[in-house]
Amino acid sequence: MKRFSGTFKALVIAGVLAALAIALPVSEPAIAATPNVTPGAGQVVVIPFHISGQYTATTSNVIRFAMPFPCDVLGVGATARASGGTSPTLTVDVLSGGSTILSAPISITAGTYSEGTVTTVAVPDENAITVTLTIGGTSPTWNDITVLITVARK
Repeated sequence: MKRFSGTFKALVIAGVLAALAIALPVSEPAIAATPNVTPGAGQVVVIPFHISGQYTATTSNVIRFAMPFPCDVLGVGATARASGGTSPTLTVDVLSGGSTILSAPISITAGTYSEGTVTTVAVPDENAITVTLTIGGTSPTWNDITVLITVARK
């Protein structure tokens, strides 16, 4: 009977452990800030808005639309491609029927994606959704702003 060396045995054990690590499912919590929807609870829809061009002053109702179905808002996020001026600031607020749905407007840093905290979840069918950009700083410029609203249809 042939004996195997200690190195060979160690390699076999390491291979078996690696195969088990790959084969065994690992359950980890989701990292997303947007809550997960239970299957069958509603269709998740991401509504993207891209505001092209350069903005230099506060603008109300830069986005205005009627929500085409009743839904629950799961998340709101925004980004801007670039900013200029001295200490430019930008906040994005999303309103449903004239009232904010966020705990506070989303503060934006150019080139990064930021999410807000949703406080008003339910949006009725055909309700007016608007977005307000509040811009501050000395000679501020904000370019190519994107707003994403994630909802679950009811």
